[in-house]
Amino acid sequence: MDAGGTTTRALVTTLDGVPLGEARAGGANPNAHGPERAAEQLTEAIGSALDRAGPTARGSVVAAVVGLAGVSLLRDDTIREHMGDALVKAGLNPGGDEFVGDDEVAFASGTPEPHGTVLIAGTGAIATRIEGRRRVRTADGMGWLIGDEGSAFWIGHQAARETARQMSLGGELSPLARAVAKRVVPGRRPTGEYRPEEHARDFARTLTAAPPIGLAEFAPLVTEAHRQGDPSAEVIVNAAAGHLAQSVHQVRVPGERLPVVLAGGVLIRSAPIREALTHKLTLGTGAPVLRAGRTEGAAAWLAAVNAGVDGDDPALHAAFTGADPAAPSVPA
Repeated sequence: MDAGGTTTRALVTTLDGVPLGEARAGGANPNAHGPERAAEQLTEAIGSALDRAGPTARGSVVAAVVGLAGVSLLRDDTIREHMGDALVKAGLNPGGDEFVGDDEVAFASGTPEPHGTVLIAGTGAIATRIEGRRRVRTADGMGWLIGDEGSAFWIGHQAARETARQMSLGGELSPLARAVAKRVVPGRRPTGEYRPEEHARDFARTLTAAPPIGLAEFAPLVTEAHRQGDPSAEVIVNAAAGHLAQSVHQVRVPGERLPVVLAGGVLIRSAPIREALTHKLTLGTGAPVLRAGRTEGAAAWLAAVNAGVDGDDPALHAAFTGADPAAPSVPA
């Protein structure tokens, strides 16, 4: 299972990666939804996947792994009990060690290697050092108010600031500023005594009245403006890549050549940011930079490894995750 803040994905497979049943439910992050609701979503996803796997599936499960966003909350015994009960209600017989971090699953989705780094950049951003397939150290992940630099929120915030700056100056807006302004204050233009700076303040007031995290919706506009050659978008893309690279470097040893797995919507969907970041990460080291694969498949693969399958077989890993079995591991 990959239990995120928005969606929970459950997958039942054989030990050689053949899918038998899968299902989705709403987010199961106990931090975002509360333990009761998170547990309900987890039960729904797992139970539905097991139903689709066949009438004997529940009695045949030999191992399970749940990659859980907000896993640190399980230090609270009450929350851990809620989430453990969710597995029981779905028909599993948990052994107590099924829950791991969603970053651990994201890393496993990109490589069968046991050691390396995963960088997740979606609405937020966090880099995690992985040793023995478990989290040992993180950088950033501090939330939109004081951190998450290079995330979709951070990118959208920079786009909004640049738009306000251009609007206050008057004149022609760049492709990025035009797209953001159209999204926030469609149809409004400075006319007569309605000066450019007042137009910019209207824009700012509209954004201030909305939830701050909504700025993340502007991130795709930066990617599109970059494609159009907008210099302001290029600045934001390069700055985002720089911040994300810095987070990765904080959890790595200088010159390290262990793999880096890139995950999250920003890094999967924005080629300009991914390419700029990859250049920064490989400069001088040649460390392999890999894209995340199917995360629910990675959770199933980790469960299979726990059950005794060969964790060093790249073809078997690919059967679960869809990752490229020919992708480089640690360079010679």
